Amino acid sequence: MNNETITEPELIDNLGNQSVKKMMLVQGEDGKFSIRVQLSWKGGDLLLETQRKTPRVWSSLDRLVKHINSKYGKVPIIELQLME
Repeated sequence: MNNETITEPELIDNLGNQSVKKMMLVQGEDGKFSIRVQLSWKGGDLLLETQRKTPRVWSSLDRLVKHINSKYGKVPIIELQLME
């Protein structure tokens, strides 16, 4: 994990340890959604990235919510940030 990103296994581990303070679903300029998280032990927002070190994005909010429900189980407060 570099200074501003987190991988999915690291996110799952931090969720299990209850270290995730907040999750944010952020809509980019291209209309796709990404996940950013805040950890209790680290300052700033971390962007969820793939194993290939690129941002993990979803074109549909429905698919993103299904992914969260199937992969992460119980999650903290989720904030939704939409493009204007």
